[in-house]
Amino acid sequence: MIPEDKNNLPAGISIEQTLLKCVHTLNSSENIKAAIQELLSIIGEFHDAERAYIFEFDNDGIMMHNTYEWCRQGIEPQMELLSNLEINVISRWMDYFKKQGEFYINSLDEVVSKDSEEYRLLTIQGIESLMAAPLISNSKLVGFLGVDNPHRCTESLLLLQSVAAFIINDIQKLETIEHKIISALAGIYISMHVINLPGDSYREITSNSRINSFLSGEKLASAQLYTAMRGMTSPSHRAQVLAFTDLKTLPERLADTNIISQEFLSFDSVWCRANFIVVSCDETGRPETVIYAVQRIDEVKRRELEYQNALRIALENQNEMYTEILQLQGNGIMAVRISDFQLMAMNSAALKLFGYANTGEFGGDVHRLIDKIESEHKEEYIRAIKNLKIGDAPHVFEWGIRQPDGEYRYVLSHVKIVRLSNGCRTWLNSLTDITDKKGLENKLLRLSEMDALTGLRNRGSGEHKIEKLLAAGTKGMFCLFDINKFKSVNDTFGHAVGDKVLVALADCLKHTFRENDIAMRLGGDEYAVYASGIQDEASGRECILRLLKQVEAIRIEEMGERKVSVSLGAVLCDGEKGTVFDEIYQKADSAMYICKNGDGEHFRFYSSQS
Repeated sequence: MIPEDKNNLPAGISIEQTLLKCVHTLNSSENIKAAIQELLSIIGEFHDAERAYIFEFDNDGIMMHNTYEWCRQGIEPQMELLSNLEINVISRWMDYFKKQGEFYINSLDEVVSKDSEEYRLLTIQGIESLMAAPLISNSKLVGFLGVDNPHRCTESLLLLQSVAAFIINDIQKLETIEHKIISALAGIYISMHVINLPGDSYREITSNSRINSFLSGEKLASAQLYTAMRGMTSPSHRAQVLAFTDLKTLPERLADTNIISQEFLSFDSVWCRANFIVVSCDETGRPETVIYAVQRIDEVKRRELEYQNALRIALENQNEMYTEILQLQGNGIMAVRISDFQLMAMNSAALKLFGYANTGEFGGDVHRLIDKIESEHKEEYIRAIKNLKIGDAPHVFEWGIRQPDGEYRYVLSHVKIVRLSNGCRTWLNSLTDITDKKGLENKLLRLSEMDALTGLRNRGSGEHKIEKLLAAGTKGMFCLFDINKFKSVNDTFGHAVGDKVLVALADCLKHTFRENDIAMRLGGDEYAVYASGIQDEASGRECILRLLKQVEAIRIEEMGERKVSVSLGAVLCDGEKGTVFDEIYQKADSAMYICKNGDGEHFRFYSSQS
């Protein structure tokens, strides 16, 4: 056995040395999250504890979340259980933090009342003793650092105290792309909540007294949403709003988009718009985390209703106000006679969207305008508007258009059929420039599809794209590879160096394959790519050799002369209908397995004979 000193520490280890190790871990890593995780393992092992963790408090001072966790081997993680707790559960701890700072509970049964929620929460985790230190920023308590069931060096809280003092700066650096986007969106909406669909839980981002008056304190997101919107919505819009906010049907409604909206009138006659925005999806592409936000659009909606009414009157009476009203509108307006598809009127806002100064530049030809529309659903759009009848609700459609200077604009189109007083049937189109809104949506979409470390597609996004190619009968080559002896890289040089290797491999994929090929990180050190158009082994071999040459050139300073190598399995897809991702994955995996266990072979094509 290793001799131990009087503090039950292995010989040669002290609090000072451990603290220096903690400081070095935080300062030497570019990946703050990974560094904090490593720091918790150092603390946990120093105290011979079962768990080491960090809790962070929401700004509202009501909820707290277990944001980081290290567990000793064999100990069940509790992070998911503790992701959304009320701070008042640990009100006794808050008093400790404020009066004395750090504290140590050496026996749960002796110190904590068995009738309390605190005791129930701790016992279901198997906690018999614990140590904790407050995290303080600008004189405000923002969370705490703790260890469960420590068995060593329990006489001193110095390590926890010291680490808590400097770790808070690193935690506050972690403003992710997601947080920045959510912060930007928070300025638009009067109410905004992040909802976890699998857990039926929610977290408030922003709200106001108007919304808060309808909140009931429900724990489940579905129940809270139902209660709040039922109270807030006018009876005339209540049924459609409750159907819109039904979380059970939400994943299906978000299957092919990343945002859906519903306009409604509030109980006190204020126009609002409710939105569901996808933040992240699971591996199958099913929405997992969404933002639910309510936006006040009263002024905008009333202007819209006013000009629609004015336009209706002008069309009905065919008077000289007609053209002037159209030109005053901020939205683009087009009127087309259905009988001969001739342009009757088009205001300056609509001309600007299509990139024209006047109708003479395109001869008033409506077909030339439609030809400029860019959308994969363009034919569906045209069929829908041709089938519209008088009295139908407007057909709503989104499309893009490229300006003469190359700038791309997104347009929201509302198309309705009206009959003028002279009996003429008219196709009326209202056009709204939604480029800025679409930019935010696209940022959220990219966030949900991207692997944060490497910038490649994540597994859910990559599989979904490849499945679409296979379903369309697109021929190509699928490659699956992982890094040889990657575990030893992490064990020898540390996870920060391992991350550099993972990023370098992703860069090799980006330089080897085309932009429209589907390259993704499946997880860990496993990557995959689908190269469209490669139909024979000769072309595939040439492509793979280019990739391996890139891999051979990788040099990581911390690894010295040690090189990075991969084992790769490839399979050619002939476009046969019915082929699915799991099938080609299994084939490539079997080829990679033979290669990995062979004698120096870096890649291999799948063969049914092997």
